[in-house]
Amino acid sequence: MGSKRLGILFLASIILAFFAGYFSSIVIPPDSTNQFQDPFEQITEDFRNFYYYDITDAQSQDAFIASMEATINAYGEANQDPYTRLVSHPLSLSPTGDESFVGIGISFLMENLDLRVSYVYPNGAAVDKLYPNDLITGIVMNSNRIYFNTLSSETEVMSYLGGSLDDEITFIVTDPDLNETEVTITYQEIFTPTAYTISMPSANLAYIKITEFSGYVLDVTVGTSKVFKDTLNQLEDEILLTDSASKTLIIDLRDNPGGALTALHNSNESSMIPGIIQQLFTRNIEQPVFQMIPRSGDITNFYGGLVEPKDYQIVALVNENSASAAEVLASAIKTYGQYELYGQPTFGKGVYQNMMTLMELNNVRYSLVYTEGEWFYQNGLNVSTNPLDVNLIEQSGIHTLNMPVYHGEVSYNEVNSNLKEYQAFLNYYFDYQGLDLLRIDGYFDHATQMSIEDFQSEQGLTITGTLNRETAIKIHQIYMNRMQDITYDNQLQNLISLLED
Repeated sequence: MGSKRLGILFLASIILAFFAGYFSSIVIPPDSTNQFQDPFEQITEDFRNFYYYDITDAQSQDAFIASMEATINAYGEANQDPYTRLVSHPLSLSPTGDESFVGIGISFLMENLDLRVSYVYPNGAAVDKLYPNDLITGIVMNSNRIYFNTLSSETEVMSYLGGSLDDEITFIVTDPDLNETEVTITYQEIFTPTAYTISMPSANLAYIKITEFSGYVLDVTVGTSKVFKDTLNQLEDEILLTDSASKTLIIDLRDNPGGALTALHNSNESSMIPGIIQQLFTRNIEQPVFQMIPRSGDITNFYGGLVEPKDYQIVALVNENSASAAEVLASAIKTYGQYELYGQPTFGKGVYQNMMTLMELNNVRYSLVYTEGEWFYQNGLNVSTNPLDVNLIEQSGIHTLNMPVYHGEVSYNEVNSNLKEYQAFLNYYFDYQGLDLLRIDGYFDHATQMSIEDFQSEQGLTITGTLNRETAIKIHQIYMNRMQDITYDNQLQNLISLLED
């Protein structure tokens, strides 16, 4: 997953990232697609010769990519394997690391050649300019409007999206109310560290959040193991190594989908920084921290790297979206380090993936991610059948809500399924209890109208009693701000209270 955030306008879908697993290595065979090309070339030649319509090069390229994807998906579906898939990474733009990227900071989905905004990064250049569900329908270049639906293919659309630091791009944007505007945004470097710390309210606690596990790639990204090491060294110098017996390091693995194996363990490669497991746990040749077993059945054992254990305590915070490599680290913390896990039971992904580069086309690299084997902890246990023991702490508040997404104005007596998230947000925001709770079925009743009017009045908005774009934008801003503020992370705050007692 090392180069998924290259210098373009978008990032891969967050949902797709969940299935990334962790890669044992990167293999780049020179001619790995040759066996698939002959049938495709024959079909394409027949189409060019006999088909009523003209076949452009862009259409042929898109069809070839679709044929690769269909083949890969067929094998994955036949084996009920959701992790085997085709992935694509744009090339030639920089910087190209997991720790930062150059762009405007949005994720989108392709929709009939238009770009439907799905997420706006909180620290990105698109904040307060684009919102989820906005539709980018084209760009303005040299005073000329180029609408994406006039182009021939997704490949051609993508060719307009590249940019470098401080470049400006002007989008043609249609909002959910069908108003068309031009939005100019400047490319910036957007920092997305895979490991970082935040201040804790207690002098006895230190905290590291790991969002995913990125491998080191020369001149591209330093990798999560390096970022973790630097962060841990800082915390040890400032907090953990003074009166260590009273100190605790919280490692937050919630919503971590996994990633590169080398971030966990460098397989004793002298040219690479020791992985996080080697940084945290002692080496015991009689007891591997975890094992990997591919189809061949050959067992690879992975060991810790320390001579002496850490003097401070370590705990991990996990949830149902902690998967793959995140579960490897969680299992090491629980069973090898004999520390505690808190939160919710993990995903239970006991297989791992490898990645093979297939080809590069139009500045995009296409790779096959495939399931290579299973991994085990504590002498042959697999998280898919032997879940990790977690001390349960329920999440509550803003982190239990889906992000409200505006789909158009809704008013009294209408039924709209997209209203549900706004009703749930208002219940949370005003702390309604008992009979005061709003219904959350999408029916715009009188109570919903009154609550929206109260919100509009409190926020200094025009009081309309309708869910309009202005109100939706304010709700989106509050939602995103609180999601970034740990004081609203009730699960973490409960863990802090528990550790302080």
